[in-house]
Amino acid sequence: MSDQADKLRQLVDDAAPRVRDDAVLPPTIVVTGAKGGVGTTTVAVNLAATLAQNGRRTVLVDAAAHADAAEVLGIEVEPGMTIDHVLTGAVSAVEALHAGPAGISLLPGQWAADESPDRSARSLERLLEQLQSLAAHADALVIDSGRGVTNWTRRLWQEATLVLLVTTPDDVSVMDAYATIKRGIGQGRDAGDESVLRVLVNACRDTPTAVDVQSRLAAACRRFLGRAIGRAPLLPRHIGELGAGSAPPLAWEDPAAPFARSVHQLGRFAGDVLAQRKRSRHHKYEICAC
Repeated sequence: MSDQADKLRQLVDDAAPRVRDDAVLPPTIVVTGAKGGVGTTTVAVNLAATLAQNGRRTVLVDAAAHADAAEVLGIEVEPGMTIDHVLTGAVSAVEALHAGPAGISLLPGQWAADESPDRSARSLERLLEQLQSLAAHADALVIDSGRGVTNWTRRLWQEATLVLLVTTPDDVSVMDAYATIKRGIGQGRDAGDESVLRVLVNACRDTPTAVDVQSRLAAACRRFLGRAIGRAPLLPRHIGELGAGSAPPLAWEDPAAPFARSVHQLGRFAGDVLAQRKRSRHHKYEICAC
C-alpha cells in the first residue's frame, strides 16, 4: 500500500505544472493583511495605481479569498475571465486582464463564487507560470493575497520582490501582524534581510504612532524569530475609511489630499525597492510549514 501511495503521489507530482527555471516573474509586490479589515485591498489598489502613474506598466492581481478589487475600481468583470478561470486553465492570464482606471490592468478575482476556487499547490504553480507570461506586458505586479497566512501566501512570499504586511495601529491588529510574520516566515539563512518584508501601518494618526508599531514588531521579531523586519511608509486614516459601508479612498480622485500624498510616497518607496532588486532573485524567504 505504501508503494502504491508513493507511486500515486509521484504521478500527481509529475503532472503538476512547473514554474520555469529560466523565466521569472515581473518585479512583484505581495500585499498581505494581518487580519480582515485593515485595508489590504485599499493599499494594493492605490499602490498599483501610483506605480502605473509613475510610468510602470502595472498589473494588479486579486488573489484574495474574498476578491473585491474589481468592485473598488468600478470594473465590470467579463464572465469566465477571472483568476479562478486562469487556475483551471480555461483562459490565460493575459486573456483575463481587464483595463482599469489610473492606468491599472486587473487580473480580477471572483467575489462570492458558487464553489470554492482550487487553491491547491498545483493550481498555484499554474498561476505562477501564467504570471511569468505577463513579463512581456507588465513592469510590475501587485498581488493582493488577502488576509492571514495560507500555503498560497507562503508561496507568493517566496516569489515576491517586496512583501507589504498591512496592519492598523490597534493592539489586536499588531498582535495579529506578529502572528502572521511568525507563521509566514522561517528561520532561514536570510534572517538578516529586512528588505523583502516590510510592515505598513494603515489608517494611522501620525508618524510617531506608526514608528512605535513598527519598532515593537521589529523588536519582537528580532528577539523571538531572529528576523530583521523593515518598515514601509505609513498611510494616514482617511475620512470614512474602514467604516461600515464606506468606500475605500482612491488617491487619484483627490491627488492633493494627505492620503494621496502618502500613497505617492509609498509608490516612490516601492519603486525604489523594485529598481534595486530588479536583477537579483537571491532574496527569497525560506518559508516554514508551521
